[in-house]
Amino acid sequence: MYKVRVGDYHSLVPEEYEEEYAVDKIVLHPRYRADSNDYDLALVRVSGHRAHRGVTGGCVTLSRFVLPACLPVRREKVPKGIANCYITGWGDTGRAYSKTLQQGSISVLSKRQCEQRYSDQFTSRMLCAGSSHDDHRVDSCRGDSGGPLVCERPSGSWVVYGVTSWGHACRLQDAPGVYTKVSVFVPWIKKVIGK
Repeated sequence: MYKVRVGDYHSLVPEEYEEEYAVDKIVLHPRYRADSNDYDLALVRVSGHRAHRGVTGGCVTLSRFVLPACLPVRREKVPKGIANCYITGWGDTGRAYSKTLQQGSISVLSKRQCEQRYSDQFTSRMLCAGSSHDDHRVDSCRGDSGGPLVCERPSGSWVVYGVTSWGHACRLQDAPGVYTKVSVFVPWIKKVIGK
């Protein structure tokens, strides 16, 4: 049985605000294929049953450690020059998979830059992002798939613009990470969550 964990920082240490929820349903995008990186998006419905405490009912409990991020508006583009974009995950750090949640500041690259690097593998349903710091590369890696790429709008709200999907290597300047572009899928997301 799958579970969703929220409020977690250290994967091996239970924390005060950490909660696990049983997964009621997983909905893959209908055009997703395992042999392709396109349409790489799924939605998870939690049952409201806290898996480790046997408590039922309700939704995910929000706190200062567990907060929602907004969906983008349909076809919304990441504003040019936006400085506050981050990726998070417990993936490969170069030595091993991380036991603590990692966060990295990252820059969303132009469609042209992404197409130049990945040519026909890159579709209109993707965006790419990479670190611009030569001395310290920041990138998503194995184990980060499905994690968020969030950016802060000028208004202060946080938006999930991307979902970690794929890349050719980790932490290389000429191989930025590729993310599913959430704004393209907003109508599908609303249709699924409306059911």
